[in-house]
Amino acid sequence: MIISRAELGSAVTAYKTVKRKASVASGLVETGDSFDPSDEASTLGDLFAQVTAEPYYRPALVERLRRQISGGRYYVSTEQIVEKLLGRLMVAAAY
Repeated sequence: MIISRAELGSAVTAYKTVKRKASVASGLVETGDSFDPSDEASTLGDLFAQVTAEPYYRPALVERLRRQISGGRYYVSTEQIVEKLLGRLMVAAAY
């Protein structure tokens, strides 16, 4: 299974929302409280921001493939297709 950056961002946002609601509901956190993240959390937040700032795809590769497909020059060998299918079957069988 491939998880995109958008899905990762959505999961983190949903987790934060649920965690916040649970904390408020249990009385652990009042709505006016503040939070100071640790150095590790700040570093992780900065790293997350850097990763999600990049595009979800490689523009040069996408453009090259688009030109090949539109020009009728895109070719994938049978061996590559079979390898990919077998690889996915092996991963699926492991779960």
